[in-house]
Amino acid sequence: MVEGNGSRPAKVARLLRRFRVDRIDDPLVLEELQEAALDFATRAVVQQRFLRRMAPAPVPAGPIEWLDAKALAALLHRSESTIRHMPRDKIPGRRQDRPGCKVEWNKEVVLRHLAKCSGQ
Repeated sequence: MVEGNGSRPAKVARLLRRFRVDRIDDPLVLEELQEAALDFATRAVVQQRFLRRMAPAPVPAGPIEWLDAKALAALLHRSESTIRHMPRDKIPGRRQDRPGCKVEWNKEVVLRHLAKCSGQ
């Protein structure tokens, strides 16, 4: 549910179920209600179709394995110094909590990147 709606969708649904259309005797009001209901139903269908098309996020198979600079250097056949001096975005999957903290790389992301690079 989108933030900001709160419990409003449930309240609107209850209100629409209890709304007595048979007590309205003005044809113009009924026409306005029909147009508003049609517009609402159309937007709800569009949103539902959009949500159905979205692929769910992949669920990690297990805990994330992190590589330090030494392990990444061995995997890439480079020196540890070369790995440490590479630009931040050179190898994807990098994380560092804040400057001065340990730098690690997500092993799965690195392996996917290597497979993509070697497949070119």
